[in-house]
Amino acid sequence: MPRLLLFVFTTMLGLGNSIGQIPSDSIYDGWLANRARSIFQQVDHGKFFGTTTGYIQVAVGKDTLVLDFQATKTSLDLIKDLGAAYDNSTKRYSTQTTSGKTSFTYEAYSLANSFTIVLNGERYNISTVDGACDMPIGGLTFNYCHDGNTEYLSLLATQPLRLTTTKYLMNTKNLEYLDALKTAKSITVLSGSTLILSIRK
Repeated sequence: MPRLLLFVFTTMLGLGNSIGQIPSDSIYDGWLANRARSIFQQVDHGKFFGTTTGYIQVAVGKDTLVLDFQATKTSLDLIKDLGAAYDNSTKRYSTQTTSGKTSFTYEAYSLANSFTIVLNGERYNISTVDGACDMPIGGLTFNYCHDGNTEYLSLLATQPLRLTTTKYLMNTKNLEYLDALKTAKSITVLSGSTLILSIRK
């Protein structure tokens, strides 16, 4: 437990370097150094397991929900990039809430990442996995550290994150972006939402 508290403290301490700033060379260097700390960075395929603890606070219309995770079973799938353009693989973390009613997926490829919540059958997403994949989601801090063969990935929302069903509608209904926007639904992950994903290598 003391290691976990130290990990959360260091994550919070590092926020001052990136919140509200336009990315500079030093911020990019920090992101790259952070990514390089992952013990899975040089692994290009495989499936690993662990748990997720924390909560996500979500605004749905006028309601606010708390999605809580209490050591819920979590898997990490490493999907090899055959072209290896910017990274060896996509890291896909999958888990669900303590009740099992809502699922959560986090993906990382190079510096880009994606955050998906399936709530009441609707798939809400925010993603920067596109183009050069050199920018993470603004307002979502990620941090890797490890203790032996266990890696801890913390995700902290430092500002509200708007997730929509736009991408899901485009993929399932074969809609153009502007057409999908017309019927897309949205939810907002509120700042302070925090997850710690612990995965054994």
